Amino acid sequence: MMTLGYGLGSLGLGATYYFMSAYFVVFLTNCVGLNPTAATSISALALMVEVVYGMTVGSFSDTCTSKMGRRKPFLCVSAVAMLPIIILVTRTIAASAFVKICYYLTFAVLFRVFFSNYEIPYNALGAEIVTDYDKRTRLRTISRLFSIAGNAVGYIMPLVILELFSGKEKDGWQVMGIILGLICALSWTGNILLVKETQIKDSPKKTRNIFKRIASSYYELLHLKAMRLLVLYKAAFSCAFALNNVGTIYFLQYNLGLDNRYSSYIYVFTIAIFLTATPVVDKMAMVRNKAWQQMVTMAICGVSGILIFFLASGSVVWCAVYVGLLAFVTTGFWQLSGSIFYDIVEVDEFVNGKRREGDITSLVSVLGTLITAAMVQLFGVFFEISGFNPSLSIQPESVLSFLNASFILIPALCLIIGAIALKLFPINRENFAALRKAIELKKNGEDYSMYEDEIKRIIK
Repeated sequence: MMTLGYGLGSLGLGATYYFMSAYFVVFLTNCVGLNPTAATSISALALMVEVVYGMTVGSFSDTCTSKMGRRKPFLCVSAVAMLPIIILVTRTIAASAFVKICYYLTFAVLFRVFFSNYEIPYNALGAEIVTDYDKRTRLRTISRLFSIAGNAVGYIMPLVILELFSGKEKDGWQVMGIILGLICALSWTGNILLVKETQIKDSPKKTRNIFKRIASSYYELLHLKAMRLLVLYKAAFSCAFALNNVGTIYFLQYNLGLDNRYSSYIYVFTIAIFLTATPVVDKMAMVRNKAWQQMVTMAICGVSGILIFFLASGSVVWCAVYVGLLAFVTTGFWQLSGSIFYDIVEVDEFVNGKRREGDITSLVSVLGTLITAAMVQLFGVFFEISGFNPSLSIQPESVLSFLNASFILIPALCLIIGAIALKLFPINRENFAALRKAIELKKNGEDYSMYEDEIKRIIK
């Protein structure tokens, strides 16, 4: 029951994250009427605030001494706040461009703060309640299934609702906001009620200078070889994912000539891949290991994307193949990356004598958010420079070329970089088991030299 309760939290995370990633800029340009630079600047600035807040919330949750536990106070606050925030951020206001920018920036920032306030403690909680290598994979698989349900809401429902509210686009966006807010609030509340926190003895102590402690923690974590490789893996995927998300609707509409109805079919296809791929990803990770699974699928998708870009970027069929491959990689990433990063907790514990689930999770989240903000901002700037005009049903060739590169080629190259990082990643099932045994022996002051060879492969 606790595993299912934990996974339930991913329903709200998946729904809101995919909606804001795929549709918020579209909402601001096509419904609110802002230009692409202003729209992507709002999104990027909100993400930058999330970077700063994400750094602190991981540390605060590591050192929290509440009777509710280290993570639950943060989860509760976000569960209450998110419903009104999402309703207000999807409301269309009649005002000057300056007022619109201030309004949507305010609520985009609030969304990112409270999203991060939930996401980071929630992910850190997973590393606490399960410590076994394979059980962590299974926990994240269950979590991923709930996330896929959320993805379906965040990806498909907006297009369906906009079709239902044809001619009343503003009402459609508002209805979508209400649905998303309710799903988020209910799933997060269920997660809070069903999961019991584990008490951690080796949690970091509070310090007066929180930013000094964060900087020190990040410095120590980045000195770990395994962490540096995972940072590259996360950065590569984040670049690919951000560009793909922000560019999908534009690419489908202008490069392939698909309206909202046909675009929704693409998203249904994506969700179908998510569902069918999840057990395959789990099986691959269990048979070999989770890093190997990610390496193989990222490499295949990257190479395929490059071939499709040069040979068939105008083909609906081949672009659907690329979307399918990218969906396979994406569901594998969200399914396994959390578990892969969880294993750094024990590396840190062995090397530095600390358990910093919150700092590790926040470092990963901050990195992804920072890169996403940069990619979204660059997309908006170059999209406008390329000559995009939302009033035109057929865009100039320069716009189509830009969308081809940002949707297919650049993400494909990023995935290949991520695959190379994972090829070098040193942790597997066998040496992780040795690491855990060595930690117990080290804590008890006993000899652990029999595990030195395996540990050297991880930390050297």
